[in-house]
Amino acid sequence: MAVPDSPGRDANDVFLENAHLTYIVPFTTKFNPDEALRQGEGSFESKLAGIELRDQLFFDETVDVYLILRTQCADKQTLRLHLRRLVITLDAQIVNSHSQDLNSPPASEVIFSGGVEDVEDVFIVPDEVEDGTKFVYAVWKLSVFLGRPRIRLQMPSVVFSGTAGLKQADPENNPDQRDGYMLSCVPSGMNMLDSFASDPMLGGIKPHLSAQRVSRVAPATQSKESLRRIPGLQNLKLKIFPLLHCRVRFSRPNTSPPSPALIALVETDFTPYFDCEASLNKISLDVTNGTAEDLNNQPGMRLPLSCVAHDHLTFLYKLTPSSLDLATTKGPIRDRDLVITIEISILVRPDSESNPCTPKLSMTWTTPLDFTLPVNPGFGQPMTQPIQRSHRPSQLSISGGVDSQPLVSPSVIRPDALPSLEAAARSATETTLPDFGITLTFTGPDKPVYVGEEFVWTVFVVNRSRPTSMIAPAGMHLSYSSMTASMTASSQARKLMLLVVPHRRRNEGGALGRPTMRGNMGGKKDSGMADAVLDENVVYAMQKAGGVDNTEVVCLSADVRVGPLAANACSVVELRFLALREGVVGVEAVKVVDLGSQEHVDVRELPLVVVRRRE
Repeated sequence: MAVPDSPGRDANDVFLENAHLTYIVPFTTKFNPDEALRQGEGSFESKLAGIELRDQLFFDETVDVYLILRTQCADKQTLRLHLRRLVITLDAQIVNSHSQDLNSPPASEVIFSGGVEDVEDVFIVPDEVEDGTKFVYAVWKLSVFLGRPRIRLQMPSVVFSGTAGLKQADPENNPDQRDGYMLSCVPSGMNMLDSFASDPMLGGIKPHLSAQRVSRVAPATQSKESLRRIPGLQNLKLKIFPLLHCRVRFSRPNTSPPSPALIALVETDFTPYFDCEASLNKISLDVTNGTAEDLNNQPGMRLPLSCVAHDHLTFLYKLTPSSLDLATTKGPIRDRDLVITIEISILVRPDSESNPCTPKLSMTWTTPLDFTLPVNPGFGQPMTQPIQRSHRPSQLSISGGVDSQPLVSPSVIRPDALPSLEAAARSATETTLPDFGITLTFTGPDKPVYVGEEFVWTVFVVNRSRPTSMIAPAGMHLSYSSMTASMTASSQARKLMLLVVPHRRRNEGGALGRPTMRGNMGGKKDSGMADAVLDENVVYAMQKAGGVDNTEVVCLSADVRVGPLAANACSVVELRFLALREGVVGVEAVKVVDLGSQEHVDVRELPLVVVRRRE
């Protein structure tokens, strides 16, 4: 049988011959492909080279990546047929610049993996080069959200990797594959036992064994879904930085009677990785079966707020469960979720200038809430050491004093949305201030303080520890272990944390009990004897002790970190407060915690602040 001549080049080969995929991230957030690539004079390559590109990105940003495919095609109809079979994918990976371990590669994590869903929705630009060759450029836009990875960041970068491939055409829609000829590398379905069909011993039975079942090339055959990869840019690497660090702390207000409501403190800390202005547009708190009341009604705290690097802002919200839950639920009010959403705009180049760049950042996370009231929130201030029990319930606080209160508070009294470093200081030991090796100087405000306004304490911290001399006196020998411990303790810098301890409420132990009924001398109960009459001085003391002090001042700095401080080094930090009552106000103490040795000390000699009421 004569075999016809092989046809010319396949249409797929023509399409893939000069195809090339690249991708860019334009600098302006209002990029218009029609204005940048189609209008104006010059070739497409020159216009593409003139586009200003981003050199750094931010976490929690949604960035637009433009994928550009160059190919050589005869007409638009043929191009549309090939675009239907095109598959374009894009991956975004966070890669650290270096690793802590020299023997292991830097850590990496994939944060985005997606593709162009509608490849036919494309922006096409025809172009002709100097030698008369006509090319066609297809442009797609793909939005990528740069979420935060779980790995520890060490000078991270984001790496975009795009791939493009052409699927094989359907034989029903492709006339080139209906001519009866086999495809390349596909084994035939011939019968390997065809020679035994005329054997008289088989009694007319024709055995059949397909060659596809015994051929060695069967695993290497191409399926209908296989792709022919298009060459292109290997990857695009850009620097990426976090713009904002956020966390939420909760506190229960001191009210009488006790309320299940919680005060949420949303702390926002802007990083130093940007040198422009940022606009804090929205902070939203949504409670499941509850309400969130915004307490930031002061003129200087209303959104949107203009912020710069190193700014630290704290926002207050009151979270309350619904009245229906309070009426119907008699037990613990748990399984409530708090959804927190923060939106920020970065004014890298304002809209008033040409080619503006204003990236949008969005942070959303969920944390559980527990509105259950504590069983016994404080039992007065004990005069002696508190009772220690190995299996004490988490909601029962036997010791309510400041001196004996541990760093880890019960989760119901002081719940926290993020893991606290206080959990590591469970076995911390308290030491005296002279032995702590730290000198603190507190400076109060130098201007009048009014009710409802913030004021600042400036804390000057000096590390008075000195390096220990390793010269041993005559007749004394130092072991290697003691020498190593001494060198480590003297050379390691100290990291401190300052915690503000507010004043405790009076009468946390409850009212005095009634005197018991006395019996007669014979040991039998005298039913005719009345209860003892309390003296009026005792009644007055009980009524006076039954009052509850209102909160004088609220600390807006949940915890302040200092250091690392080397020997004889100093640092200056600030503690921010909000005055809530007129008069002379203050706090109980400032707890200083050494994060390295877990030692802590309470500083009680603190300045007092006179708060006035604005007339």
